[in-house]
Amino acid sequence: MPGEAQDPWLDELAATLWEKPQFSMVPIDYEAVPLRPYAGPPLGGEGLRLVFVGIPSDYGTAFLLHLVQRRVNLAAVVCSTRWQRTHPKADLLARIAGHLGRPVEVAANANAEPFTRSLRRYEPDLVIMASFDQILSADTLAIPRLGWINIHPSLLPRHRGPEPLYWTITQGDPEGGITLHWTVPQIDAGPILAQRRTPVAADDTSGTLCKRLVSLGMNALDETLDRLATGNPPTVLPAVGAGSYEPPVRPAAISWNLPFDQVERLVRAGQPDQPPYFGWRGERLYLLSLRRLRDRGGERLGILEEVGEGRILAALKDAVVEFSASRTGHSHALRPLRHQEFP
Repeated sequence: MPGEAQDPWLDELAATLWEKPQFSMVPIDYEAVPLRPYAGPPLGGEGLRLVFVGIPSDYGTAFLLHLVQRRVNLAAVVCSTRWQRTHPKADLLARIAGHLGRPVEVAANANAEPFTRSLRRYEPDLVIMASFDQILSADTLAIPRLGWINIHPSLLPRHRGPEPLYWTITQGDPEGGITLHWTVPQIDAGPILAQRRTPVAADDTSGTLCKRLVSLGMNALDETLDRLATGNPPTVLPAVGAGSYEPPVRPAAISWNLPFDQVERLVRAGQPDQPPYFGWRGERLYLLSLRRLRDRGGERLGILEEVGEGRILAALKDAVVEFSASRTGHSHALRPLRHQEFP
């Protein structure tokens, strides 16, 4: 969360971020740019040389801002261009780094020799990765002296893979969590450095759970950096075979023959980034919220009637519901390309 005053532009950015009721895991488009030089306290020049790697989601941006507030020895920030296939431009992480006077590296392929050569020149002790869309090779992972730490929003080894928050909600998990782990060539399978847990509330969305986990993850990151500064912290090797892996999420079409509980979880899991949809009157509409009215009696399955202001009545397998719908699925038009990974 926003800490001590550091700089007007960064303060405004942090305030805007934390005012959001939900955090997104896909790139955000923040239009404000710094108009004056950085005015906050200088970053640290001692201690572990850190490189931060990410995409400018609410999730990734929050962790970079937290490292700035810690005054870490930030050697460079690495941005990805893979998500920018429709309108490439300087992303928010690059703007933050540039405002701080720190180098920015842009990686279309983080395993390609031009990028790895650049990364070696920074002589990093540690790379911290929060919300990145590329899978890394063993050679790339071997560059920093200590390794790469990934910040993954699940209770690993459960929900390995690119979109764990979605699966945490849709599968009805009673708990969610965030895990810091050493990165290895196998996805989300490295030794665990720190982990935090939180109950999943009945009204949690992926976005509200994400925001809460980022707060917990900042504490876990502080603890981990303090331990690394004084030696090798203990780790726990995850039982990968006892966990789960889920693939990238694709748009989910609603079947009216599903029970209410299942549809309700799909709606909550889809907020804010990828709500489920249904077809009606030749259009694709997205479910934004859902409310159970009563048990289903003799009503036919599907849409029953419009009740105004974007609200529609429908019959599911076991319930009559009222929901709000929109022609726009989410404000982030960009989803992963093939073989991309979020986070």
